[in-house]
Amino acid sequence: MGTTMTEGDRLRIRSAGSGDFSTCAGIFLAARRRAKPHVPPDRFTAEDFSFAIADLDLKVAERAGRVVGFAGFDPITREIDLLFVSPEEQGRGAGALLLAEVGRLLGPGAYLRCEAHNTAVRAFYRAQGWVEARESWGEVQFVRPAAARMPFPGLLGVPLFAL
Repeated sequence: MGTTMTEGDRLRIRSAGSGDFSTCAGIFLAARRRAKPHVPPDRFTAEDFSFAIADLDLKVAERAGRVVGFAGFDPITREIDLLFVSPEEQGRGAGALLLAEVGRLLGPGAYLRCEAHNTAVRAFYRAQGWVEARESWGEVQFVRPAAARMPFPGLLGVPLFAL
């Protein structure tokens, strides 16, 4: 038997407002602390988040009125610098929907980078239709291909009703 989706389950992407920064900073800091357990947790601060987003546009993913993830990007260089989803929301479509929306805004040739050793994230970007362009200095650069090569949205790992 299938599950029924309620209005509260729907994801929505919107531009971030100043009231979203505290939640986004919390998601960002929690992710940094999980990714770098060898660094004392107090070494990561809200100032790190402020510095990371200084010149970026932000989009947030929202479910039931609550921010569950965000993407930071530079529309001039067409680079996605940040993509984070709260741990309890991972695997529920927020990251895929953020990546699809920001990728749509930036167009083909948009790019992002991730740590080369992060095989789960690399697999996620490939599953969303992004292509590994090059690897150097421990980072992999992914590029958004031309629209003709992008998979059907239902294959992005996002339920069609979320788009």
